[in-house]
Amino acid sequence: MKNPLKDFFFLSVLVVLISAFSCSRPPELPDTPSISFHDIEFEVINEGDPLFEENVLRLSFNVADGNGDLGLDGGEDTPPYNAYNLIFDNTGNPVEFGQRPNDPMFTCLDYIIEERENTDVNGDGDFLDTLLIDFNYDQFNIEVDFFVKRNGQFQEVDLRAQPTGSANQNTLCGISFDGRFPCLSSTEDPCDYVRNNNRPIEGVITYDMISGLFEPIFRTDTLKLSFKIKDRALNESNISETPEFTLQEIKKVSTDEDED
Repeated sequence: MKNPLKDFFFLSVLVVLISAFSCSRPPELPDTPSISFHDIEFEVINEGDPLFEENVLRLSFNVADGNGDLGLDGGEDTPPYNAYNLIFDNTGNPVEFGQRPNDPMFTCLDYIIEERENTDVNGDGDFLDTLLIDFNYDQFNIEVDFFVKRNGQFQEVDLRAQPTGSANQNTLCGISFDGRFPCLSSTEDPCDYVRNNNRPIEGVITYDMISGLFEPIFRTDTLKLSFKIKDRALNESNISETPEFTLQEIKKVSTDEDED
């Protein structure tokens, strides 16, 4: 099944780069992954170019896992990593938006629109339906939350619901930076290798998040990120946080070498 928020993920989450990685770790590492903050950086690529400018928020964190079952392929869409499960009525048909009075109001976490999915999900011969779903958060192996400091206290900002007062505030059809990092192997079929090997690993994962909204939304705000990962067995890591920062404080200064 396709991801009901795919348009936003492909725009906002680039790739994950493995910047350090080692298999020679002691066997006493637990099978549940553990993480800790490593670095945070903001970069504007092709700054000033209206066609090619990209804003990248780059989060790096340390990771350790006793059996190395970390990473998901982008095409893994069967349970337990499927994007959603359809909700069926008592006749066995998928429930459509507005069909039952007690169903939730429309949000992008509660419904899929067939036209956006570009598929006839319920097989009725058209792409005209909006169908009730059970959104599956296990499709992601990294979750990232944003917090802004207001009056000395950090408050979570749900980027799906920005800006305040817009339609996105209630429909939750904005940006999310929950996503996937790939299987941690350099072999030709990395996920197959990870599935069939029980080897401890430790290293640094760098997770690139791309959006043109970072500077317009946050400007000079003081931020912090909270994040966690899951392994392939759906064991959740601890929650880690960045130190507080502003985008200008962590902005990477481009050099001639970077631009070449």
